[in-house]
Amino acid sequence: MKFFEKYKNPISLGFTAVVTFLAISGSYQYYTQYVEGVSSDRLWSAVLFSAAKLYAFSPTVNAGAATPVFYEIAKWTAPLCTAYWLFRMLDALLRHRLEILTRIFRCQKQIMVFGHNRESEAFLYNLLQEDNTNRRRLMLVTENPPEQEQRLSLEKKHILVWHKNLLDDDNGNAEKKWMQKWLGRCDEIILFYEDATVNFILLRKLMEIPPQKPGDRKARLCSLRCEDKSMKRIITDYYDEYTGGKLFDLNLFSMPEIAAAALFREEPMYRNCLDQAAGQLNAGVLQADKILELLPNPHLLIAGFGRYGQAVMEEALLMGRISCHSQVKNYEMLRITIIDSNPDRCRDIINARYPRADKLCRIHYIACEIESTTVEQRLNQLPPVTYAAICFSNQSASIHALEKLCRYFRISRRLREEEYCFTGDVPVAVRMKINGSIIRYLTVQERNGGQPGYILRDFGTEKRILTHRNVTRFHLEEEARKFNAAYAALRQNPEGKTLPGSEELWSKLNFEKKESNRAQVRSLPYMSALLSLLPALPPQKELLSQGKDYQELARLLQENPLLESLAAQEHSRWCGFYYTYGYVGYWPGQSEKGKEHRICEDGRQYYGMVHYCLIDDWEQMKADPDARETILYDICSIYSYLNVARSENKILS
Repeated sequence: MKFFEKYKNPISLGFTAVVTFLAISGSYQYYTQYVEGVSSDRLWSAVLFSAAKLYAFSPTVNAGAATPVFYEIAKWTAPLCTAYWLFRMLDALLRHRLEILTRIFRCQKQIMVFGHNRESEAFLYNLLQEDNTNRRRLMLVTENPPEQEQRLSLEKKHILVWHKNLLDDDNGNAEKKWMQKWLGRCDEIILFYEDATVNFILLRKLMEIPPQKPGDRKARLCSLRCEDKSMKRIITDYYDEYTGGKLFDLNLFSMPEIAAAALFREEPMYRNCLDQAAGQLNAGVLQADKILELLPNPHLLIAGFGRYGQAVMEEALLMGRISCHSQVKNYEMLRITIIDSNPDRCRDIINARYPRADKLCRIHYIACEIESTTVEQRLNQLPPVTYAAICFSNQSASIHALEKLCRYFRISRRLREEEYCFTGDVPVAVRMKINGSIIRYLTVQERNGGQPGYILRDFGTEKRILTHRNVTRFHLEEEARKFNAAYAALRQNPEGKTLPGSEELWSKLNFEKKESNRAQVRSLPYMSALLSLLPALPPQKELLSQGKDYQELARLLQENPLLESLAAQEHSRWCGFYYTYGYVGYWPGQSEKGKEHRICEDGRQYYGMVHYCLIDDWEQMKADPDARETILYDICSIYSYLNVARSENKILS
């Protein structure tokens, strides 16, 4: 079947050509051998007319008359060719309308994708292969009319293709009526243009269109592609401040962010560090408040600081320091080493996006081409790397970097055998565009050659990242809703029972707070693994029932140093999220939260948003009369991690 689909056109044309040859040959034999009295100057006219009548379901020779074998075969096969090509013509003319009627009468769930490019087409084909898409219908809206063959190819897979120039304001009400009609039939809308400004224009048009009827089914989710931080802020502010009634929830995605999130989900950044300290995390040997001091923070190596390298760095910053109490030499903070030939550009990008990056990590630059021998020399001057990500856009450069770094890991590990503090293998992830078969081949080769001390991973291929789960962030959204419900329940009652109306509570959160919950969900695997190694925490009911009074809470924390250490760790993670989101620091007064200010610190000036709880030092946090009231929220987060992990059987009771 696949063979016929692939070679359908050549097979059809070849079969028609053979039938035409049989029809003409059979007719010629009939008029030269079976019929007498045919005029020689009319012979070919009669032959061609007879052959043509075979295709018109009206053979010249009556049934039962003696005919050549070729003619008899053509008499049956020529009408089949006519029927086939007639069906192909009607299919090209009417398939679009038939698909529309089918969708109207079946009332099936639909996904509407705006923007036809390589990425959106890969996403649509991935959707077709997912099991749950049998219950959905796909619609592609293009700005420019696609080629006829391409449109037919998509519509044969039940992807309805519409050509609508929705970006032109001179189209009048026709396009608005079309959008109003189909918006009510869609469950999900995905704006897939590469330019985020185009997606924003479409979002505004969609937001301003009222439903066709009050009872129309509305879209549940609108996913918008945005790979620009400035546009992300503009879009989220517009959505949060929109007062005209929101028909759908907004979700922003970008391909580099999807790739980085998928990479750290499959190969966690903290695993090496946690495994190293797991053997020493024993409450019978160490005091509880000293356990987190043994946890080293990761040392992340990023080769190539393009869009994907920046996304990997941001994903690491969202995790931040896996231990804000770490006393492990050279690993007290998250350390990031960037290999790029233009470090000034990298430094400008980081300073513009993360003004307080110095509070999140220590950054080192290796300013040279990846082919240079300087790379190994500079790496040898740094502490051992715990995680490496190769993010060059050029695949040949990525493979060259992989070969060089793997050689460095093999040699340096042998040279530092005595002082090497990490026993686990170093994950080495390589970004591949379309196919990761090269990395998988090299993985097999390395495995056959023994234990090299590193693990090869490929990430970022379109087949793996452009899935419904990643683009709509559906699972991340559901997990964030679940975490927010557990967190809200703990804040309102110590027993942590799920409260009614949690869905409504989530919908009332602005985009920033939803992102904060999503960041906590990203930390959940690490916190689950960490909590499973630590001694049991005090019962939440006993602690939270008296915790609203700060003086009583301070006394309880003094009696439970491990819980206080974890609360400080969670506060550090929360600060890291806000620094990553563009905040610059502390400003007194709850009314100033989220407003722009100028902050002077260490002789430097920073411009950006401020928060009254953005205090890095835990002791200063406890001394501030406003900020210390939020310590209870950090404790609620710790117990929320614990409760959600137990509900998912990640931690044994």
